[in-house]
Amino acid sequence: MKKIYIIITVMFMITLLLCTGCSSDKINININQNSEEYIANEDYQYFLDSYSSFIKTDGGYYFVTDLKLYFYDTEKKESYPVCSKANCKHSDSDCSAYLSPLKYIPMAGMSYYDHSLYILGYEKSGESKRQNYIYQINLDNFKHKKAAYLFDSSSAFSVDYVVHRGYVYFVYGQSSMTQGSTVLYRTKLGNTKNDAPEAIYEFSGIGTNLFGLHAYGNNIFFITSSYEDEEGNGYETTGNIMDIHSLEAKGAVDALFASYLDEEYIYFENDKNSVHRIHIHTNEEEFFCNIDGPAYISADSKYIYFDNKQKMYIDENFKDRKIYVYDKSGNYITEIVPKNPKDDCYFGGDDVMIFKEITVTGEVVESEGANGYYVLDKSQLASPDKQFIDME
Repeated sequence: MKKIYIIITVMFMITLLLCTGCSSDKINININQNSEEYIANEDYQYFLDSYSSFIKTDGGYYFVTDLKLYFYDTEKKESYPVCSKANCKHSDSDCSAYLSPLKYIPMAGMSYYDHSLYILGYEKSGESKRQNYIYQINLDNFKHKKAAYLFDSSSAFSVDYVVHRGYVYFVYGQSSMTQGSTVLYRTKLGNTKNDAPEAIYEFSGIGTNLFGLHAYGNNIFFITSSYEDEEGNGYETTGNIMDIHSLEAKGAVDALFASYLDEEYIYFENDKNSVHRIHIHTNEEEFFCNIDGPAYISADSKYIYFDNKQKMYIDENFKDRKIYVYDKSGNYITEIVPKNPKDDCYFGGDDVMIFKEITVTGEVVESEGANGYYVLDKSQLASPDKQFIDME
């Protein structure tokens, strides 16, 4: 009888340990966060382009290049793949830095939540079915696992998504030039049982599209577009803002040009050369600054940036590339000229701006690792002699 009791006790302890291990492996989320301000470990990183595949963490930035996950140490000013194996070629799944193109889609960007990276990927089920997920990369051990089921498809789909305060907000597919609708979905991190996501907004019309997802505080910002008829006449766009708790949405601005959301305002180009802003609670509109636009708008906690690369593509004139910097009161601070007129700028947090070299012909600089990437220390913003630092 005593032996049976001991066996039962041991089995109970093993079961308890197994359950404890399972619970510690869960993704801890806080969907009740109600702060109007940016929360560093829970919020979408608004200061980085959602398609950039850059993520800011303590001490530096994670980014994807050449199908590998790298880390740029802002103190040491050097980059390296997140792999500790000697003589590793970083070319298969045994390497913690390698991201197989047969599973992951880093070009769709990355997100960050609670000390983990989140990246779009998929699994195939049979010949014609694939299940699309957001995967988690734990930054303690670089282990990968499913973090949220999105949808099933028969082929690849364009997906726009952000991770914000415990949810994945996403839209996929593209409508044809007929009457139809586009849907904005959300699902909780940790939903890996293929439960259907929640449809939180539907936009109907001809040739509808929903894009430009952006999040700050208690709000999601997105742009909707449609046409007047099936011949492509009467193209219209609207910048919309949605409360993430009530899921109430409203059209806020004409989004023909660039627009941007922070904790208080939606900044938008009133025309090609002037920026206005609307208070998100009072709807009061005011002039903010003049720019040589149109331009892409980004910001950090101190400054707002207007990148006229968009104008370069429209005018096919790459000689006058500039990034204009203003403070939050609309005062001009400086302008930044990248190494090359077409270089990509991923902006960044309060510490650095991140760039990727592209030649004047539009070709990405051939690179291994971080070759071709460079940064500007933001402490030099006001300096007349700004110095770029190579990331390699």
